[in-house]
Amino acid sequence: MVSDDFSFPTITEPFPLFVGSPSLWNVSYEVFSRERDDDQQFQRRKSFPMADRDMKIVGNHGIGCKEDDEERMDMLWENFNDELRPIPSLDKNKEQRRLRKGGGGGGGRFDSGVTGDKAELYCVKTWKMSKTSSALRYYSFSCVFLSPNHFMGVIDFSSASSLCMIETHHKRHAILSPRPIFSFEGNRKLVVRSMTSTIPADHVSHDQERLTGDSFIRGHLKNLSPYQPILPFEVLSNHLGRRPEEIIKLDANENPYGPPPEVVEALGALKFPYVYPDPESRRLRAALAEDSGLESDYILAGCGADELIDLIMRCVLDPGDKIVDCPPTFTMYEFDAAVNGALVIKVPRKGDFSLNSDRIIEVVKSEKPKIIFLTSPNNPDGSIINDVDLMRILDLPILVVLDEAYIEFSGLESRMTWVKKHENLIVLRTFSKRAGLAGLRVGYGGFPLSIIEYLWRAKQPYNVSVAAEVSACVALQNPIYLETVKEALVQERERLYKLLCEVPYLKPYPSYSNFILCEVTSGKDAKKLKDDLAQSGVMIRHYNKKELRGYVRVSVGKPEHTDALMECLKVLT
Repeated sequence: MVSDDFSFPTITEPFPLFVGSPSLWNVSYEVFSRERDDDQQFQRRKSFPMADRDMKIVGNHGIGCKEDDEERMDMLWENFNDELRPIPSLDKNKEQRRLRKGGGGGGGRFDSGVTGDKAELYCVKTWKMSKTSSALRYYSFSCVFLSPNHFMGVIDFSSASSLCMIETHHKRHAILSPRPIFSFEGNRKLVVRSMTSTIPADHVSHDQERLTGDSFIRGHLKNLSPYQPILPFEVLSNHLGRRPEEIIKLDANENPYGPPPEVVEALGALKFPYVYPDPESRRLRAALAEDSGLESDYILAGCGADELIDLIMRCVLDPGDKIVDCPPTFTMYEFDAAVNGALVIKVPRKGDFSLNSDRIIEVVKSEKPKIIFLTSPNNPDGSIINDVDLMRILDLPILVVLDEAYIEFSGLESRMTWVKKHENLIVLRTFSKRAGLAGLRVGYGGFPLSIIEYLWRAKQPYNVSVAAEVSACVALQNPIYLETVKEALVQERERLYKLLCEVPYLKPYPSYSNFILCEVTSGKDAKKLKDDLAQSGVMIRHYNKKELRGYVRVSVGKPEHTDALMECLKVLT
Protein backbone atom coordinates (compact mmCIF):
# COMPACT_ATOMS: atom_id res chain seq x y z
CA MET A 1 0.00 0.00 0.00
CA VAL A 2 1.35 3.44 -0.89
CA SER A 3 0.48 6.28 1.44
CA ASP A 4 1.58 9.57 2.92
CA ASP A 5 1.92 9.55 6.69
CA PHE A 6 -0.95 7.39 7.91
CA SER A 7 -3.56 7.86 5.19
CA PHE A 8 -5.27 4.77 3.81
CA PRO A 9 -6.52 4.56 0.23
CA THR A 10 -10.14 3.45 0.21
CA ILE A 11 -12.91 3.35 -2.35
CA THR A 12 -16.69 3.04 -2.19
CA GLU A 13 -17.23 1.20 -5.45
CA PRO A 14 -15.46 -1.78 -7.02
CA PHE A 15 -12.28 -0.54 -8.63
CA PRO A 16 -13.21 -1.77 -12.15
CA LEU A 17 -15.26 1.46 -12.30
CA PHE A 18 -11.96 3.14 -13.14
CA VAL A 19 -11.36 1.27 -16.37
CA GLY A 20 -7.72 0.84 -17.30
CA SER A 21 -6.48 2.18 -14.00
CA PRO A 22 -2.93 1.33 -12.87
CA SER A 23 -2.21 -1.21 -10.17
CA LEU A 24 -2.21 -0.57 -6.44
CA TRP A 25 1.38 0.60 -6.32
CA ASN A 26 0.86 3.25 -8.98
CA VAL A 27 -2.32 5.06 -8.03
CA SER A 28 -4.77 4.92 -5.18
CA TYR A 29 -8.06 6.67 -4.64
CA GLU A 30 -9.56 7.88 -1.42
CA VAL A 31 -13.33 8.01 -1.41
CA PHE A 32 -15.53 8.18 1.61
CA SER A 33 -19.20 7.23 1.73
CA ARG A 34 -21.75 7.62 4.43
CA GLU A 35 -25.42 6.78 4.42
CA ARG A 36 -27.73 9.57 5.47
CA ASP A 37 -31.25 9.10 6.72
CA ASP A 38 -32.54 9.52 3.19
CA ASP A 39 -30.09 6.89 1.91
CA GLN A 40 -28.30 9.36 -0.32
CA GLN A 41 -24.58 8.93 -0.56
CA PHE A 42 -21.84 11.50 -0.08
CA GLN A 43 -18.73 10.85 -2.13
CA ARG A 44 -15.47 12.58 -2.85
CA ARG A 45 -12.33 11.43 -4.57
CA LYS A 46 -8.65 12.23 -4.06
CA SER A 47 -5.64 11.10 -6.09
CA PHE A 48 -2.52 9.98 -4.27
CA PRO A 49 1.00 10.59 -5.56
CA MET A 50 2.59 8.22 -8.03
CA ALA A 51 5.09 5.72 -6.61
CA ASP A 52 7.87 3.67 -8.10
CA ARG A 53 6.90 0.02 -8.60
CA ASP A 54 10.50 -1.13 -8.96
CA MET A 55 10.72 -2.90 -5.63
CA LYS A 56 10.38 -6.28 -4.03
CA ILE A 57 8.16 -7.15 -1.11
CA VAL A 58 9.84 -9.62 1.20
CA GLY A 59 9.11 -11.33 4.48
CA ASN A 60 6.07 -11.65 6.63
CA HIS A 61 5.41 -8.40 8.46
CA GLY A 62 1.97 -9.20 9.77
CA ILE A 63 2.86 -9.11 13.46
CA GLY A 64 5.56 -8.11 15.86
CA CYS A 65 4.65 -4.41 15.56
CA LYS A 66 5.50 -1.99 18.31
CA GLU A 67 2.79 -0.59 20.54
CA ASP A 68 0.47 2.12 19.20
CA ASP A 69 2.19 5.17 17.90
CA GLU A 70 0.04 7.84 19.54
CA GLU A 71 0.82 10.50 16.96
CA ARG A 72 -0.04 8.25 14.03
CA MET A 73 -3.21 6.97 15.56
CA ASP A 74 -4.38 10.47 16.43
CA MET A 75 -3.76 11.43 12.82
CA LEU A 76 -5.85 8.47 11.70
CA TRP A 77 -8.54 9.50 14.12
CA GLU A 78 -8.65 13.05 12.74
CA ASN A 79 -8.79 11.84 9.15
CA PHE A 80 -11.64 9.39 9.53
CA ASN A 81 -13.67 10.11 12.64
CA ASP A 82 -16.06 12.68 11.18
CA GLU A 83 -16.68 10.73 8.00
CA LEU A 84 -17.79 7.38 9.31
CA ARG A 85 -20.41 5.94 11.59
CA PRO A 86 -19.82 3.69 14.62
CA ILE A 87 -20.07 -0.06 14.81
CA PRO A 88 -20.10 -2.26 17.90
CA SER A 89 -16.63 -2.76 19.36
CA LEU A 90 -14.92 -6.10 18.87
CA ASP A 91 -13.56 -8.28 21.64
CA LYS A 92 -10.04 -6.93 21.39
CA ASN A 93 -8.40 -9.74 23.34
CA LYS A 94 -10.00 -12.42 21.16
CA GLU A 95 -9.15 -10.60 17.96
CA GLN A 96 -5.62 -9.94 19.17
CA ARG A 97 -5.00 -13.63 19.74
CA ARG A 98 -6.38 -14.56 16.37
CA LEU A 99 -4.31 -11.92 14.56
CA ARG A 100 -1.10 -12.84 16.30
CA LYS A 101 -1.64 -16.51 15.56
CA GLY A 102 -2.54 -15.68 11.98
CA GLY A 103 0.72 -13.86 11.42
CA GLY A 104 2.80 -16.80 12.47
CA GLY A 105 4.60 -17.42 9.23
CA GLY A 106 2.36 -20.08 7.76
CA GLY A 107 2.19 -22.39 10.76
CA GLY A 108 -0.85 -23.95 12.39
CA ARG A 109 -4.08 -23.96 10.48
CA PHE A 110 -3.37 -20.66 8.77
CA ASP A 111 -1.34 -19.97 5.67
CA SER A 112 0.31 -16.55 5.28
CA GLY A 113 1.76 -14.64 2.41
CA VAL A 114 2.24 -11.12 1.08
CA THR A 115 -0.18 -9.69 -1.49
CA GLY A 116 1.22 -8.92 -4.91
CA ASP A 117 1.46 -5.52 -6.53
CA LYS A 118 -1.20 -6.40 -9.14
CA ALA A 119 -4.06 -6.59 -6.66
CA GLU A 120 -7.27 -4.78 -7.58
CA LEU A 121 -9.27 -2.55 -5.30
CA TYR A 122 -12.62 -3.65 -3.90
CA CYS A 123 -14.67 -2.52 -0.96
CA VAL A 124 -17.93 -2.57 0.96
CA LYS A 125 -19.08 0.09 3.41
CA THR A 126 -17.25 2.61 5.61
CA TRP A 127 -17.81 2.97 9.32
CA LYS A 128 -16.67 5.10 12.22
CA MET A 129 -13.57 4.62 14.34
CA SER A 130 -14.02 4.97 18.07
CA LYS A 131 -11.36 5.15 20.74
CA THR A 132 -11.65 4.63 24.45
CA SER A 133 -9.68 5.92 27.39
CA SER A 134 -8.05 2.62 28.29
CA ALA A 135 -4.40 2.23 29.21
CA LEU A 136 -3.69 1.09 25.66
CA ARG A 137 -5.93 3.10 23.40
CA TYR A 138 -8.23 0.80 21.50
CA TYR A 139 -9.56 1.61 18.08
CA SER A 140 -12.54 -0.05 16.44
CA PHE A 141 -12.83 1.14 12.86
CA SER A 142 -14.06 -0.52 9.71
CA CYS A 143 -13.21 1.13 6.44
CA VAL A 144 -13.57 -0.14 2.96
CA PHE A 145 -10.30 -1.30 1.48
CA LEU A 146 -8.64 -3.29 -1.22
CA SER A 147 -7.44 -6.77 -1.28
CA PRO A 148 -7.01 -9.36 -4.02
CA ASN A 149 -10.22 -10.61 -5.58
CA HIS A 150 -10.77 -13.33 -2.97
CA PHE A 151 -10.10 -11.01 -0.04
CA MET A 152 -12.93 -8.50 -0.54
CA GLY A 153 -14.09 -7.39 2.91
CA VAL A 154 -13.97 -4.90 5.75
CA ILE A 155 -10.84 -3.73 7.53
CA ASP A 156 -11.14 -3.53 11.31
CA PHE A 157 -8.58 -1.39 13.09
CA SER A 158 -9.05 -3.25 16.33
CA SER A 159 -5.98 -3.88 18.44
CA ALA A 160 -3.45 -2.16 20.63
CA SER A 161 -0.71 -3.19 18.24
CA SER A 162 -2.39 -1.39 15.37
CA LEU A 163 -2.87 -4.46 13.22
CA CYS A 164 -5.57 -4.26 10.57
CA MET A 165 -7.77 -7.21 9.76
CA ILE A 166 -9.83 -7.86 6.65
CA GLU A 167 -12.74 -10.16 7.36
CA THR A 168 -14.91 -11.59 4.60
CA HIS A 169 -17.89 -13.88 4.34
CA HIS A 170 -15.37 -16.66 3.64
CA LYS A 171 -13.79 -15.97 7.06
CA ARG A 172 -10.54 -15.05 5.37
CA HIS A 173 -8.35 -12.40 6.84
CA ALA A 174 -5.49 -10.13 5.93
CA ILE A 175 -3.28 -8.21 8.32
CA LEU A 176 -1.89 -4.77 7.59
CA SER A 177 1.04 -3.50 9.57
CA PRO A 178 1.51 0.27 10.01
CA ARG A 179 5.26 -0.28 10.25
CA PRO A 180 7.26 1.12 7.29
CA ILE A 181 8.89 -1.54 5.13
CA PHE A 182 10.45 0.51 2.32
CA SER A 183 11.02 4.22 1.80
CA PHE A 184 11.24 6.23 -1.42
CA GLU A 185 13.08 9.51 -1.76
CA GLY A 186 11.93 12.25 -4.08
CA ASN A 187 9.82 15.37 -3.98
CA ARG A 188 7.72 13.66 -1.31
CA LYS A 189 8.64 10.82 1.02
CA LEU A 190 6.34 7.84 0.56
CA VAL A 191 5.94 4.84 2.78
CA VAL A 192 5.08 1.33 1.67
CA ARG A 193 3.42 -0.92 4.21
CA SER A 194 2.96 -4.62 3.72
CA MET A 195 -0.21 -6.66 3.88
CA THR A 196 -0.01 -10.33 4.71
CA SER A 197 -2.83 -12.76 4.25
CA THR A 198 -3.91 -15.28 6.84
CA ILE A 199 -6.30 -17.80 5.32
CA PRO A 200 -7.72 -20.81 7.13
CA ALA A 201 -6.11 -23.87 5.57
CA ASP A 202 -9.43 -25.40 4.57
CA HIS A 203 -10.00 -22.43 2.30
CA VAL A 204 -6.55 -22.44 0.70
CA SER A 205 -6.83 -23.74 -2.86
CA HIS A 206 -5.29 -22.99 -6.20
CA ASP A 207 -8.42 -24.18 -7.95
CA GLN A 208 -11.07 -21.81 -9.26
CA GLU A 209 -13.46 -20.68 -6.55
CA ARG A 210 -17.04 -21.86 -6.52
CA LEU A 211 -19.00 -19.87 -9.08
CA THR A 212 -22.08 -17.94 -7.99
CA GLY A 213 -24.45 -16.00 -10.19
CA ASP A 214 -23.93 -12.67 -8.45
CA SER A 215 -20.22 -12.80 -9.26
CA PHE A 216 -21.16 -11.61 -12.75
CA ILE A 217 -23.03 -8.54 -11.48
CA ARG A 218 -21.31 -5.17 -11.64
CA GLY A 219 -20.06 -4.41 -8.16
CA HIS A 220 -21.69 -1.01 -7.70
CA LEU A 221 -25.12 -2.52 -8.43
CA LYS A 222 -24.86 -4.87 -5.47
CA ASN A 223 -25.40 -1.93 -3.12
CA LEU A 224 -28.03 -0.23 -5.29
CA SER A 225 -31.32 0.52 -3.56
CA PRO A 226 -34.23 -0.42 -5.83
CA TYR A 227 -36.53 2.28 -7.14
CA GLN A 228 -39.80 2.49 -5.22
CA PRO A 229 -42.58 2.62 -7.82
CA ILE A 230 -46.25 3.37 -7.28
CA LEU A 231 -48.50 0.30 -7.20
CA PRO A 232 -51.32 -0.32 -9.73
CA PHE A 233 -54.98 -0.92 -8.92
CA GLU A 234 -54.68 -4.71 -9.00
CA VAL A 235 -51.92 -4.82 -6.37
CA LEU A 236 -53.55 -2.17 -4.20
CA SER A 237 -56.77 -4.14 -4.33
CA ASN A 238 -55.04 -7.16 -2.82
CA HIS A 239 -53.23 -5.08 -0.20
CA LEU A 240 -56.29 -3.11 0.92
CA GLY A 241 -58.93 -5.78 0.51
CA ARG A 242 -60.99 -3.46 -1.73
CA ARG A 243 -62.19 -3.71 -5.28
CA PRO A 244 -60.29 -1.44 -7.69
CA GLU A 245 -63.47 0.59 -8.18
CA GLU A 246 -63.44 1.34 -4.45
CA ILE A 247 -59.93 2.83 -4.49
CA ILE A 248 -59.28 6.52 -5.16
CA LYS A 249 -55.80 6.74 -6.60
CA LEU A 250 -54.24 10.16 -5.99
CA ASP A 251 -50.63 9.04 -5.55
CA ALA A 252 -49.05 8.86 -9.03
CA ASN A 253 -50.21 11.99 -10.93
CA GLU A 254 -52.11 9.85 -13.41
CA ASN A 255 -54.87 11.28 -15.59
CA PRO A 256 -58.12 9.89 -14.11
CA TYR A 257 -60.05 10.61 -17.33
CA GLY A 258 -57.88 8.30 -19.40
CA PRO A 259 -57.24 8.60 -23.15
CA PRO A 260 -59.74 9.62 -25.84
CA PRO A 261 -62.33 6.87 -26.47
CA GLU A 262 -60.95 6.34 -29.97
CA VAL A 263 -57.81 4.85 -28.43
CA VAL A 264 -59.67 1.82 -27.08
CA GLU A 265 -61.31 1.31 -30.45
CA ALA A 266 -57.95 1.52 -32.25
CA LEU A 267 -56.38 -1.02 -29.90
CA GLY A 268 -59.18 -3.44 -30.61
CA ALA A 269 -58.67 -3.03 -34.34
CA LEU A 270 -54.91 -3.69 -34.52
CA LYS A 271 -54.20 -5.51 -37.77
CA PHE A 272 -50.62 -6.68 -37.33
CA PRO A 273 -49.82 -7.19 -33.63
CA TYR A 274 -47.60 -10.11 -34.60
CA VAL A 275 -45.26 -7.87 -36.63
CA TYR A 276 -42.41 -5.94 -35.00
CA PRO A 277 -43.06 -2.20 -34.67
CA ASP A 278 -41.37 0.46 -36.78
CA PRO A 279 -37.94 0.95 -35.14
CA GLU A 280 -38.04 4.64 -36.07
CA SER A 281 -41.66 5.29 -35.00
CA ARG A 282 -42.11 7.31 -38.20
CA ARG A 283 -45.86 7.73 -37.94
CA LEU A 284 -45.67 8.89 -34.33
CA ARG A 285 -42.77 11.26 -34.94
CA ALA A 286 -44.62 12.84 -37.87
CA ALA A 287 -47.66 13.40 -35.65
CA LEU A 288 -45.48 14.86 -32.90
CA ALA A 289 -43.81 17.20 -35.37
CA GLU A 290 -47.20 18.57 -36.35
CA ASP A 291 -48.25 18.86 -32.71
CA SER A 292 -45.06 20.50 -31.39
CA GLY A 293 -43.86 22.58 -34.33
CA LEU A 294 -40.48 20.81 -34.21
CA GLU A 295 -39.36 18.82 -37.24
CA SER A 296 -39.36 15.04 -36.85
CA ASP A 297 -35.59 14.86 -37.44
CA TYR A 298 -35.17 16.38 -33.97
CA ILE A 299 -37.64 14.00 -32.27
CA LEU A 300 -36.99 10.61 -30.70
CA ALA A 301 -39.71 8.46 -29.11
CA GLY A 302 -39.25 6.01 -26.27
CA CYS A 303 -40.93 3.60 -23.89
CA GLY A 304 -41.87 6.46 -21.61
CA ALA A 305 -39.62 9.42 -20.84
CA ASP A 306 -37.92 7.16 -18.29
CA GLU A 307 -36.31 5.15 -21.07
CA LEU A 308 -34.98 8.32 -22.67
CA ILE A 309 -33.49 9.51 -19.37
CA ASP A 310 -31.55 6.26 -19.08
CA LEU A 311 -30.60 6.34 -22.78
CA ILE A 312 -29.18 9.84 -22.42
CA MET A 313 -27.05 8.77 -19.47
CA ARG A 314 -25.78 5.66 -21.25
CA CYS A 315 -24.72 7.76 -24.24
CA VAL A 316 -23.15 10.63 -22.31
CA LEU A 317 -21.76 9.35 -19.01
CA ASP A 318 -18.70 7.27 -18.34
CA PRO A 319 -18.51 5.53 -14.95
CA GLY A 320 -17.42 8.10 -12.40
CA ASP A 321 -18.80 11.09 -14.34
CA LYS A 322 -21.04 13.51 -12.49
CA ILE A 323 -24.54 14.85 -12.89
CA VAL A 324 -26.28 17.73 -11.11
CA ASP A 325 -29.58 17.04 -9.39
CA CYS A 326 -31.76 19.70 -7.76
CA PRO A 327 -33.81 18.05 -5.01
CA PRO A 328 -36.54 17.75 -4.20
CA THR A 329 -37.29 16.55 -7.71
CA PHE A 330 -38.03 13.44 -9.76
CA THR A 331 -35.95 10.67 -8.16
CA MET A 332 -35.46 8.75 -11.42
CA TYR A 333 -32.51 11.00 -12.29
CA GLU A 334 -30.58 9.96 -9.20
CA PHE A 335 -31.58 6.31 -9.63
CA ASP A 336 -30.48 6.09 -13.27
CA ALA A 337 -27.21 7.84 -12.41
CA ALA A 338 -26.51 5.15 -9.82
CA VAL A 339 -27.32 2.39 -12.30
CA ASN A 340 -24.87 3.91 -14.79
CA GLY A 341 -22.09 4.31 -12.23
CA ALA A 342 -22.27 8.11 -12.16
CA LEU A 343 -21.86 10.42 -9.18
CA VAL A 344 -24.67 12.78 -8.18
CA ILE A 345 -23.96 16.35 -7.07
CA LYS A 346 -27.00 17.74 -5.31
CA VAL A 347 -27.86 21.42 -5.40
CA PRO A 348 -30.99 21.67 -3.22
CA ARG A 349 -33.76 24.05 -4.16
CA LYS A 350 -34.54 27.11 -2.10
CA GLY A 351 -37.27 27.23 0.54
CA ASP A 352 -39.85 28.21 -2.07
CA PHE A 353 -38.66 25.32 -4.31
CA SER A 354 -37.11 27.65 -6.86
CA LEU A 355 -33.75 26.78 -8.38
CA ASN A 356 -30.57 27.97 -6.69
CA SER A 357 -29.05 29.06 -9.99
CA ASP A 358 -26.09 30.82 -8.37
CA ARG A 359 -25.04 27.63 -6.63
CA ILE A 360 -25.59 25.62 -9.82
CA ILE A 361 -23.18 27.90 -11.66
CA GLU A 362 -20.57 27.48 -8.91
CA VAL A 363 -20.90 23.68 -8.95
CA VAL A 364 -20.65 23.42 -12.73
CA LYS A 365 -17.47 25.49 -12.73
CA SER A 366 -15.81 23.64 -9.85
CA GLU A 367 -16.99 20.04 -10.30
CA LYS A 368 -17.34 19.94 -14.11
CA PRO A 369 -20.38 17.65 -14.25
CA LYS A 370 -21.66 16.50 -17.65
CA ILE A 371 -25.44 16.71 -17.23
CA ILE A 372 -27.94 18.68 -15.20
CA PHE A 373 -31.55 17.52 -14.94
CA LEU A 374 -34.24 20.19 -14.55
CA THR A 375 -37.98 19.64 -14.26
CA SER A 376 -40.57 22.29 -15.11
CA PRO A 377 -43.13 22.08 -13.64
CA ASN A 378 -41.13 20.37 -10.95
CA ASN A 379 -42.25 17.13 -9.37
CA PRO A 380 -43.23 17.10 -6.48
CA ASP A 381 -43.95 20.78 -5.78
CA GLY A 382 -45.29 22.03 -9.13
CA SER A 383 -43.00 25.06 -9.45
CA ILE A 384 -41.74 26.28 -12.83
CA ILE A 385 -38.36 27.44 -14.12
CA ASN A 386 -38.27 30.95 -15.53
CA ASP A 387 -36.48 31.86 -18.74
CA VAL A 388 -33.81 33.91 -16.95
CA ASP A 389 -32.61 31.00 -14.81
CA LEU A 390 -32.80 28.58 -17.71
CA MET A 391 -30.74 30.82 -19.98
CA ARG A 392 -28.09 31.28 -17.28
CA ILE A 393 -27.74 27.51 -17.02
CA LEU A 394 -27.74 27.02 -20.79
CA ASP A 395 -24.74 29.36 -20.98
CA LEU A 396 -22.74 26.85 -18.91
CA PRO A 397 -20.62 24.02 -20.38
CA ILE A 398 -23.09 21.31 -19.38
CA LEU A 399 -25.81 19.28 -21.08
CA VAL A 400 -29.22 20.50 -19.85
CA VAL A 401 -32.04 17.94 -19.81
CA LEU A 402 -35.35 19.75 -19.29
CA ASP A 403 -38.18 17.43 -18.26
CA GLU A 404 -41.56 18.87 -19.29
CA ALA A 405 -43.74 15.93 -18.30
CA TYR A 406 -46.33 18.29 -16.80
CA ILE A 407 -45.96 21.35 -19.05
CA GLU A 408 -49.54 21.15 -20.39
CA PHE A 409 -50.96 22.03 -16.95
CA SER A 410 -48.79 25.13 -16.51
CA GLY A 411 -50.31 27.32 -19.22
CA LEU A 412 -46.79 27.91 -20.57
CA GLU A 413 -45.34 27.09 -23.95
CA SER A 414 -43.03 24.11 -24.29
CA ARG A 415 -39.38 24.82 -25.01
CA MET A 416 -39.00 21.85 -27.34
CA THR A 417 -38.18 24.08 -30.31
CA TRP A 418 -35.27 25.58 -28.35
CA VAL A 419 -33.18 22.50 -29.15
CA LYS A 420 -32.60 23.89 -32.64
CA LYS A 421 -30.61 26.82 -31.27
CA HIS A 422 -29.08 25.34 -28.11
CA GLU A 423 -26.65 22.48 -28.72
CA ASN A 424 -26.65 21.59 -25.03
CA LEU A 425 -30.43 21.34 -24.51
CA ILE A 426 -32.70 18.29 -24.52
CA VAL A 427 -36.43 18.59 -23.78
CA LEU A 428 -38.45 15.55 -22.70
CA ARG A 429 -42.23 15.07 -22.89
CA THR A 430 -44.69 12.26 -22.17
CA PHE A 431 -48.17 10.98 -23.03
CA SER A 432 -48.70 9.68 -19.50
CA LYS A 433 -50.22 12.84 -18.01
CA ARG A 434 -51.67 14.78 -20.92
CA ALA A 435 -53.20 11.86 -22.83
CA GLY A 436 -53.82 9.36 -20.03
CA LEU A 437 -51.52 6.72 -21.52
CA ALA A 438 -49.32 6.02 -18.49
CA GLY A 439 -49.96 2.28 -18.78
CA LEU A 440 -48.86 2.13 -22.42
CA ARG A 441 -45.53 3.92 -21.85
CA VAL A 442 -45.02 6.53 -24.55
CA GLY A 443 -42.48 9.32 -24.14
CA TYR A 444 -40.60 11.53 -26.56
CA GLY A 445 -38.10 14.33 -26.67
CA GLY A 446 -36.54 17.06 -28.73
CA PHE A 447 -32.78 16.72 -29.28
CA PRO A 448 -30.10 18.69 -31.13
CA LEU A 449 -29.14 16.92 -34.35
CA SER A 450 -25.56 16.61 -33.12
CA ILE A 451 -26.79 14.49 -30.18
CA ILE A 452 -29.73 12.56 -31.58
CA GLU A 453 -27.50 10.78 -34.09
CA TYR A 454 -25.82 8.84 -31.28
CA LEU A 455 -29.06 8.12 -29.46
CA TRP A 456 -30.39 6.48 -32.59
CA ARG A 457 -27.34 4.22 -32.61
CA ALA A 458 -27.65 3.20 -28.96
CA LYS A 459 -31.40 2.83 -28.44
CA GLN A 460 -33.20 -0.49 -28.53
CA PRO A 461 -34.57 -1.00 -32.07
CA TYR A 462 -38.20 -1.77 -31.14
CA ASN A 463 -38.57 0.36 -28.04
CA VAL A 464 -42.05 1.74 -28.84
CA SER A 465 -44.63 -1.02 -29.19
CA VAL A 466 -47.27 -1.16 -31.90
CA ALA A 467 -50.00 -0.61 -29.30
CA ALA A 468 -48.19 2.39 -27.80
CA GLU A 469 -47.57 4.07 -31.16
CA VAL A 470 -51.14 3.55 -32.37
CA SER A 471 -52.57 4.87 -29.09
CA ALA A 472 -50.40 8.00 -29.10
CA CYS A 473 -51.19 8.81 -32.73
CA VAL A 474 -54.94 8.37 -32.19
CA ALA A 475 -54.82 10.54 -29.07
CA LEU A 476 -53.15 13.36 -30.98
CA GLN A 477 -55.95 13.21 -33.53
CA ASN A 478 -58.44 14.34 -30.88
CA PRO A 479 -56.97 17.62 -29.58
CA ILE A 480 -60.39 18.81 -28.40
CA TYR A 481 -60.62 15.93 -25.95
CA LEU A 482 -57.07 16.51 -24.70
CA GLU A 483 -57.75 20.21 -24.15
CA THR A 484 -61.05 19.57 -22.40
CA VAL A 485 -59.50 17.09 -19.98
CA LYS A 486 -56.57 19.42 -19.29
CA GLU A 487 -58.90 22.30 -18.45
CA ALA A 488 -60.97 20.08 -16.17
CA LEU A 489 -57.86 19.05 -14.24
CA VAL A 490 -56.56 22.63 -13.95
CA GLN A 491 -59.94 23.79 -12.67
CA GLU A 492 -60.08 20.94 -10.14
CA ARG A 493 -56.52 21.71 -9.06
CA GLU A 494 -57.54 25.22 -8.04
CA ARG A 495 -60.55 23.91 -6.15
CA LEU A 496 -58.47 21.27 -4.40
CA TYR A 497 -55.87 23.84 -3.37
CA LYS A 498 -58.48 26.06 -1.73
CA LEU A 499 -60.01 23.13 0.14
CA LEU A 500 -56.64 21.90 1.38
CA CYS A 501 -55.89 25.38 2.70
CA GLU A 502 -58.85 24.93 5.05
CA VAL A 503 -57.41 21.77 6.62
CA PRO A 504 -55.76 22.94 9.87
CA TYR A 505 -52.85 20.48 9.73
CA LEU A 506 -51.93 20.95 6.07
CA LYS A 507 -49.95 23.69 4.32
CA PRO A 508 -50.45 23.31 0.54
CA TYR A 509 -48.15 24.92 -2.02
CA PRO A 510 -49.42 26.56 -5.22
CA SER A 511 -48.85 24.30 -8.22
CA TYR A 512 -48.58 24.59 -12.00
CA SER A 513 -49.10 20.88 -12.44
CA ASN A 514 -51.73 18.20 -11.77
CA PHE A 515 -50.74 17.64 -8.15
CA ILE A 516 -50.35 19.65 -4.94
CA LEU A 517 -47.59 19.30 -2.36
CA CYS A 518 -48.61 19.73 1.29
CA GLU A 519 -46.57 20.11 4.44
CA VAL A 520 -48.12 18.19 7.33
CA THR A 521 -48.12 20.46 10.40
CA SER A 522 -49.62 20.72 13.89
CA GLY A 523 -47.73 17.71 15.17
CA LYS A 524 -49.34 15.25 12.79
CA ASP A 525 -47.23 12.50 11.26
CA ALA A 526 -47.17 12.51 7.46
CA LYS A 527 -46.61 8.76 7.14
CA LYS A 528 -49.49 7.99 9.48
CA LEU A 529 -51.73 10.38 7.56
CA LYS A 530 -50.94 8.54 4.34
CA ASP A 531 -51.60 5.15 5.99
CA ASP A 532 -54.87 6.30 7.55
CA LEU A 533 -56.15 7.55 4.22
CA ALA A 534 -55.15 4.27 2.57
CA GLN A 535 -57.30 2.37 5.05
CA SER A 536 -60.21 4.44 3.76
CA GLY A 537 -59.30 3.62 0.17
CA VAL A 538 -57.69 6.97 -0.66
CA MET A 539 -54.09 6.79 -1.86
CA ILE A 540 -51.72 9.78 -1.64
CA ARG A 541 -47.92 10.01 -1.85
CA HIS A 542 -45.74 10.28 1.26
CA TYR A 543 -42.04 11.23 1.26
CA ASN A 544 -39.31 10.15 3.65
CA LYS A 545 -36.45 11.95 1.94
CA LYS A 546 -34.67 14.57 4.01
CA GLU A 547 -35.79 17.44 1.80
CA LEU A 548 -39.45 16.40 2.07
CA ARG A 549 -39.74 14.71 5.43
CA GLY A 550 -43.15 15.62 6.76
CA TYR A 551 -44.71 16.25 3.32
CA VAL A 552 -47.38 14.53 1.26
CA ARG A 553 -48.36 14.98 -2.39
CA VAL A 554 -51.95 14.78 -3.63
CA SER A 555 -52.71 14.21 -7.32
CA VAL A 556 -55.62 16.06 -8.87
CA GLY A 557 -58.52 13.74 -9.61
CA LYS A 558 -62.12 14.14 -10.61
CA PRO A 559 -64.41 16.32 -8.44
CA GLU A 560 -65.84 13.24 -6.73
CA HIS A 561 -62.30 12.16 -5.82
CA THR A 562 -61.66 15.53 -4.21
CA ASP A 563 -64.89 15.27 -2.24
CA ALA A 564 -63.99 11.81 -0.91
CA LEU A 565 -60.52 12.97 0.08
CA MET A 566 -61.86 15.97 1.98
CA GLU A 567 -64.35 13.82 3.89
CA CYS A 568 -61.53 11.57 5.06
CA LEU A 569 -59.34 14.51 6.04
CA LYS A 570 -62.14 15.97 8.14
CA VAL A 571 -62.54 12.68 10.02
CA LEU A 572 -58.79 12.68 10.75
CA THR A 573 -58.76 16.27 12.06
